[in-house]
Amino acid sequence: MKLVIRVRYFIIFLLFFIQISIAFASNTKLNTIPIDTVKISGKDFQANLDSLLNNFFVSQSLKINTNRFNFSDSNDETDIIPNFSDSVYIQRLQSLPSVIDMTYNDKVRAFIELYVNKKRKNVKVMLGLSQYYFPIFEEILDQQGVPQELKYLTIIESALNPRAVSRVGASGLWQFMYTTGKIYDLQVNSLVDERRDPIKASYAAAKYLKDLYGIYKDWTLALAAYNCGPGNVNKAIKRSKGKTNFWEIYDYLPQETRGYVPAFIAANYMMNYYKEHNLFPQKIDFPTLTDTVMVGTDMNLKEISEALNVPLQQLRDLNPQYKNDIIPGKSEAYSLKLPINLVTTFIQMEDTITAKSKESMLKYSEVTPSRNYLQISPSDDIIKISYKAQKGDNFSSIAKKYKVDADALKEWNHMRKKKIKPGQKLVIYTTKKGKSEKKEPKPFVSGSSEVKTDTAIHEKPESENKEVNAKNKEAKTSKKENGEAKPKTITYKVKKGDTISSISRKFDNVSVKDIIEWNKLGKNGVITPGQELKIKIQN
Repeated sequence: MKLVIRVRYFIIFLLFFIQISIAFASNTKLNTIPIDTVKISGKDFQANLDSLLNNFFVSQSLKINTNRFNFSDSNDETDIIPNFSDSVYIQRLQSLPSVIDMTYNDKVRAFIELYVNKKRKNVKVMLGLSQYYFPIFEEILDQQGVPQELKYLTIIESALNPRAVSRVGASGLWQFMYTTGKIYDLQVNSLVDERRDPIKASYAAAKYLKDLYGIYKDWTLALAAYNCGPGNVNKAIKRSKGKTNFWEIYDYLPQETRGYVPAFIAANYMMNYYKEHNLFPQKIDFPTLTDTVMVGTDMNLKEISEALNVPLQQLRDLNPQYKNDIIPGKSEAYSLKLPINLVTTFIQMEDTITAKSKESMLKYSEVTPSRNYLQISPSDDIIKISYKAQKGDNFSSIAKKYKVDADALKEWNHMRKKKIKPGQKLVIYTTKKGKSEKKEPKPFVSGSSEVKTDTAIHEKPESENKEVNAKNKEAKTSKKENGEAKPKTITYKVKKGDTISSISRKFDNVSVKDIIEWNKLGKNGVITPGQELKIKIQN
């Protein structure tokens, strides 16, 4: 009997010794560091998780009152939370089919425990939402030739919340800053923020990550650069005397970037091994079958909601890029995502919705400034003014005074702070109040603030005016026998920076919808420099 007991103790001791040996052989620590000592990229991760719960599909699915029930910090009492050794984590990470290095250490384990132990309910929601978003990401990442596991960046960037906004102004699922978004063709103005568009932002993120990998030839360094910028990564490489491994330059990176790659590795682990931790997706009633229609007129999501008998919040969740519920389709064709069973109804009611939207937006503009919100990039209808801040001014008061969006005002002036100092000069873009070329009305100003008008900003280049005038003159020479004007088809060669909207403004009575139809550009209306377009003009 004593011999049996001794053998049993020996076997237990042997198994424990083997487990410790594996952990040390892999250069890992059995203890973990407190999660508070590791930051994720400076973005308010908890805030993104909390705001995610307010999205229509999530809140309707959960059917809970988040004010009385602290969802993000509570776990079901029935949850059994298993514990695993470091050797198990190592084996599981090594089994993932990934071209990205999945190193395991105490920092990675700290983030794994954050997901699978401390934020279990939030993880369940993200698992549920991933069933809608991940197929979108996977298709785009595959098209761009980058690893599909990069889709898990959206977990640490935004918690799969398309409306997530960081404290430094990054926005959307992939958390693009304004400048980087513009570089990768994401339009941002007072009505539309394509950083929140799941499809367009995913294309931009894939291209950006691909470019970063082209610089470093290492995905972990590319991820670090995605977070803090190539400049900071280059500095870290230089300070580490030329080392090009993330963990070797770790101590030289900005503090918030040090936790970025560990958080990404942990997100990969969590999204692949959640079942082993007794975690299962929260059922989210997101319509998995959707379709996209292109809208060529101004529309209000509220009118679409009423016409199709769908909740307004549901349309907002499907189309998070529209900041004020307005689709400015008159200037440029924009996409509208709908449940697939409502597309036919929408097409049948499109004219009615357009008419009601026009009426409602006119009434709305009498109360709020949303109809006069301005695009970031100046155009023929926009002027630039310089405003000198007065004592007591803030972004909200100035935005109200000039009928612009407060967030756009911050973007134009590259400011994130809430306070404005007296005497500080701000740039404001506002619409011209009339079409007279001889005398341009001054923008509405209440009070005695100093205003300077920059008229040069909206003048067309002389070469462009000559080109359009020549083509209009050519069209006038073509007449029918009865003396009526005969339409003339000309060819326009797309230049760098052109959009369908900007091209339509060069010709009289030519709309965005016309150009798309004449050239069979399809739903997306994509054009490229050098492309030749057919334009029908008449006298």
